[in-house]
Amino acid sequence: METEIIISPPSFKKTETKSLLTERMKRDHPSFRFLTYATGVFHFQRVKAFHDFDLKEALHIVFSIADNTMHASISSRLNPVHTLTPVYNKGFINPHIDLRALKNSNDIFPTPNTAYTFDGARDTMIAMIDEMLHDFAGLALPYFDARSADLQTNHLVNTGIDIIDSWDFDKTMLRNELNIQLRKAKLKVVNLRHPLCNDLKEQLMAVPGQSPDAYHEVPRLAFELMELYCNSRIIS
Repeated sequence: METEIIISPPSFKKTETKSLLTERMKRDHPSFRFLTYATGVFHFQRVKAFHDFDLKEALHIVFSIADNTMHASISSRLNPVHTLTPVYNKGFINPHIDLRALKNSNDIFPTPNTAYTFDGARDTMIAMIDEMLHDFAGLALPYFDARSADLQTNHLVNTGIDIIDSWDFDKTMLRNELNIQLRKAKLKVVNLRHPLCNDLKEQLMAVPGQSPDAYHEVPRLAFELMELYCNSRIIS
């Protein structure tokens, strides 16, 4: 897991940068609306329905003050408490990946090679944003479509949602218990030991016909489903 602390370009005010991004998103991708600017990140989002949840598809844009670079990442999240979470992951529930890393399906993290660059001038900044939006159209939109279609047919996810829909537990108590157990597991989900989580993992592992990679995701999926049930972010 990895996070970045990045803020707007030094040559431009935040409002000017927001205006440039918003104008071009409205022009090229009007379904993605400006959500917020928080901790140095510009967030654009659209919402789809999945079961009784909102599937939030988003573009996150950050600028480095040190070297005139920009990174863009995308997320497709079922749990609303993770809307602004900077952690990268490729799980079934709340994936968040670097936009240019999509060119290599095994990568999710930003690197110097996935950065967009400009020379500090307004015209090159605009060209950089337009280049990013071109990549967004060619890489992110097909990803979102595939991700949405996969959720509809993903037996592990749908089985898990059916299971948590049948629960009737005290969500505050469950969240507190998970926090305690996750600390004991040294924040490693695969080492989490909780009776309800263990039972959920067993039920998911019993779903037939899944790939080895899918079964490998079961510990994280079980944890994220429990987070989703608690409508909370458990320390992770």
